[in-house]
Amino acid sequence: MTEEDTAEQMIPPHPPPPVSPIPRRRPKWYVMLMAVVGGLSLAALFVPAQWLGRITPGHSLVDDGAVALKPGSARPTAPRVTITDIDSFEPEGQILFTTVAIDDQVTVLEWIEAELDDTVELRTHEQVFGARTSTEQRERNLQLMQVSKDTAVVAALEYLGVEAVIESGVGFHDLVEGGPVEGLIEVGEIIVAINDEPVTGLDSLLDLLAAVEPGDPGVLTLENSDSGAVRTQAMTFGAHPDDGREGGFIGIADVTVRAVDAPLPFDLQIDSGAIGGPSAGLAFTLTLIDLLTEGELTGGHKVAVTGTISAGGAVGNIGGVAQKAVGARKAGAEIFIVPVDSVEPAQETAGDLRIVGVSTLQEALDALADIGGDVDGLTLDGHASGDS
Repeated sequence: MTEEDTAEQMIPPHPPPPVSPIPRRRPKWYVMLMAVVGGLSLAALFVPAQWLGRITPGHSLVDDGAVALKPGSARPTAPRVTITDIDSFEPEGQILFTTVAIDDQVTVLEWIEAELDDTVELRTHEQVFGARTSTEQRERNLQLMQVSKDTAVVAALEYLGVEAVIESGVGFHDLVEGGPVEGLIEVGEIIVAINDEPVTGLDSLLDLLAAVEPGDPGVLTLENSDSGAVRTQAMTFGAHPDDGREGGFIGIADVTVRAVDAPLPFDLQIDSGAIGGPSAGLAFTLTLIDLLTEGELTGGHKVAVTGTISAGGAVGNIGGVAQKAVGARKAGAEIFIVPVDSVEPAQETAGDLRIVGVSTLQEALDALADIGGDVDGLTLDGHASGDS
């Protein structure tokens, strides 16, 4: 026997080919049942998350109706401002105002995604809308935007030295819960008189309140900021919640001073479209200053901004700053100016976007100076005091 013969004998014989089992056919009813179960499972992901509260009660977000705050947009403000009868200066840089997307129809799938996504914040319907419906909240936000635009114009012009601004009433962004006028007046109305005495600004409002006592009856004269319609509202003055404050209390919050019919030799219009809320106030103020003065207020950079503004230049807090930081970063902003109390939540989602906190208009301008903005000598020479 040769070595080749021996090697050949050592190779084990090939095993017989496997016998394929006869496939088991599922009954038609089983196939149909699995299809229905799969379809129902998929469909369940797209039903309102609130429905889960009927099955698994105890989760407040689900029980009350979940509302999701999602990253919104960051849009240039300059194209929304129209200035006539005065020279304006188109900027090379951009000031962006930021928004939050609010989803009040959260599905089970979106609820699950939100639990896994740090840029989406879930809140209850009451936390976002209070006792208002979605439609009512939308109308309120549009009113807040109108008040914010009026205040932005006043703040910008006052900073630029235009003394022709006439204070013509006091507005407000919110009402004190349980306060004397809750349910009687609405955001978007301007207080123009108390007990037939005119209210021109904050000082006159405080003087009139100091002249009454808690429990005294009173009458507010209110003007609708959109339609101009005037009405009166009877109320009873309350006691100020801060101890030591004498006089009457009406319970308005985030107060702003409105200026209308100012005899200016030029006209300013801001088109905010369908966007609501007061948080674009600081952005519009900076944009007006940029357009009305020579030089580059932003130093040619792209700057995102959020925060309310008062007529005196105080910057107020806003909501949804974490979501706004995402929108600002995606829009290519190099710096995001936010209210000082909003720095920490903004940094959580900002990535490498620089966050700067401010409490006044001057601090916002200082932040722009730090990146090369032209902020020195910002005045409207020849246009103060109504000069043409």
